[in-house]
Amino acid sequence: MRDLKAQQLRPECIAQAYPLIQAALPKVPLEVWVAFARTLVEQRDRPKTGIISIVSEQGYIAGLSSYRVHQSLTHGQSLTADHFIALDMFDRQAVVYALAEAVEALAREHQCGAIHMNLLEKDGARVMDETASTLLSRGHRVEAVRLCKILPQPGESKC
Repeated sequence: MRDLKAQQLRPECIAQAYPLIQAALPKVPLEVWVAFARTLVEQRDRPKTGIISIVSEQGYIAGLSSYRVHQSLTHGQSLTADHFIALDMFDRQAVVYALAEAVEALAREHQCGAIHMNLLEKDGARVMDETASTLLSRGHRVEAVRLCKILPQPGESKC
């Protein structure tokens, strides 16, 4: 049995988490990740946002997800988990499970009525890999499809 530990990502560990971001989102530069993460983990006046991480037995970060607690029209107080990333060379599903447990514990701590998970796409194909399978087996269900349109910056070519 794995001894994976869930903990809030600490400011001094932001750079250590970057390999997961780079693996899942290769176009995100380190400085963008650091700025994004700092806004979530360094602000003590915003306790309803953060980044939860899963730390392996060897002390490396094997999973992470940013989250925010907010009001949902359909579910009341809810927790939305973005950038749900789990990487492990030997037992990725154990990391997915541990991260899902941690997110659920956060939702309960904040008295949320629902959890919304946003999974990343791979190469334009809809994600229904072991991450989604594990979440579905834990009681999650497909409730909506999220689409994203990238808007060109002023002066940027559409081609």
